[in-house]
Amino acid sequence: MMKSSPHASLLASVIALLFSITPSTAQVQSRKLPGIINHPSMMLSAPYISLDGNALLFVSNDGEDGSLVVSYTSRETDWITPVPLPKQINNRLVYLRGFSLSADGKKMYFTSIKSPTIGGYDIVMSELKGTTWSEPQNLLGPINTRSNEGCPSFSADGSSVYFMRCDQMDQQKASGCRLFSSRKKANGQWDEPVELPSSINAGNSQTPRIMADNETLIFSSDKLPANKGGMDLYVTKLVNGAWSNPIPLDFTNTAGDDQFVSVAALGRYLLRDVPGSRNNTELVEFLIPPAVKPTSVMKVEGYVKSPANTTVPAYISVVDRTSNKRAYSGRPGADGAYAFYLTEGSVYEFDVDPEQSNWTFFSKSFNLTADKIAQRERVNVTLRQPVANDEIPLEMVALKPDNATLDQAATDELKRLIRVAKGNTQLVFEIQVSMEGYVEDSVQTSPELSEVRLDTLKRQIVAVDTSMTASQDTLIIKKTFHNDRTPAIAQRIMEYLTSQGAAAQQFAYKTAAIPATKPDEKKISVKAVARNK
Repeated sequence: MMKSSPHASLLASVIALLFSITPSTAQVQSRKLPGIINHPSMMLSAPYISLDGNALLFVSNDGEDGSLVVSYTSRETDWITPVPLPKQINNRLVYLRGFSLSADGKKMYFTSIKSPTIGGYDIVMSELKGTTWSEPQNLLGPINTRSNEGCPSFSADGSSVYFMRCDQMDQQKASGCRLFSSRKKANGQWDEPVELPSSINAGNSQTPRIMADNETLIFSSDKLPANKGGMDLYVTKLVNGAWSNPIPLDFTNTAGDDQFVSVAALGRYLLRDVPGSRNNTELVEFLIPPAVKPTSVMKVEGYVKSPANTTVPAYISVVDRTSNKRAYSGRPGADGAYAFYLTEGSVYEFDVDPEQSNWTFFSKSFNLTADKIAQRERVNVTLRQPVANDEIPLEMVALKPDNATLDQAATDELKRLIRVAKGNTQLVFEIQVSMEGYVEDSVQTSPELSEVRLDTLKRQIVAVDTSMTASQDTLIIKKTFHNDRTPAIAQRIMEYLTSQGAAAQQFAYKTAAIPATKPDEKKISVKAVARNK
């Protein structure tokens, strides 16, 4: 909804104050979207950013004679010029601010009363194919009913949807709304929607926004406590299967209507419209305080292809190694593309296994336990039948420098290597274990120096007295303490391979240890290199 004049004056003062605070003292940070979106003469509102942060819908007065329309923009790095949606979508039969996007921004959902409908306003979907939006398709029942459904918000994997069902709705407003959720069944159909609890549905709750973590829900209401005026924003979290009591988002609520907002998967910034400095409204992101911040989620995407750039039938699996539960399973699309989302706080194993048993595999670890994670990680995977000198990284077998124990992730990856070896008996696979961070000393100055090397030195001892000079060769044993456990690790790997039925003559090993390039930086890396027999 457009802001009233008192609201505009108040919020404009707040925004000016926020931009005047230096980063070293700021409790709340904010940033405007770039000039290609925000324009001094435009009135922008109701932004909806896709969870991957690369697509954006918003309402503006960019239509004929200054009429309100919905525009779309996207980016790989920088935002491109926004374009109004086509007339089969931009028309007077839609609930103007009820638009949303799928996680990747390729599907758009909105609310329309255009026939055919189930009842009143229904939720419909249009898909971006190239540069063209498809003809809208009704989601049908049980999502849509004889009532008015709108403002859908989908989980990152598309398996859940949250929406509002309202007694009354027109192009500009809705009232008497309740929030519902539904899950997609294995056959692609939707379960019967379930109404959210009364602590959330207190008479007129609207515009649900499910965060990428699938456990944080932002919505608006004018019936809940601690209301500053009009529609205010609230947040609730799903804890042990139950929704917590809603908390008002005081960092962004005002005396006017605060309603149409969105948050990308990282969960750091809330995007909304605010008054500008030239009697306009702009789109600005506000840093979300830690107490109400959603859990950050990172998107991983890429392609699975052969060296000839053809698609490869394969299986994708992601395991949360903290809980040892599967976080994702699927297959690349017809074009080889894949995408999934990972929640911060865990370490994940990402595996790609081809249908052909004699082809290589791919594994990668994602450690999302750091303070900050990336918004997106692109990983392109190449699979092929190995030939001489091909390298197969064994990232899951990257043991600690002081430990030769093979964990579950390591043994799973070595079993994949055995599969490849059995399908390529013309090759020998050389296990190369290398260490960066080698140190040695003549005395054991720390427990890290657990390995001992004995060197035999031949020295000549010369004895001199008053009558003669004599010499004698003497053998001396020199003891050197060091931390190179690569031979022990390589031998442990070889023992495991043969214990699992691998042909011993098809494997060999090689080790190397070098000093660290940076102080205190130590790591072990393992790979298999294909060799001709």
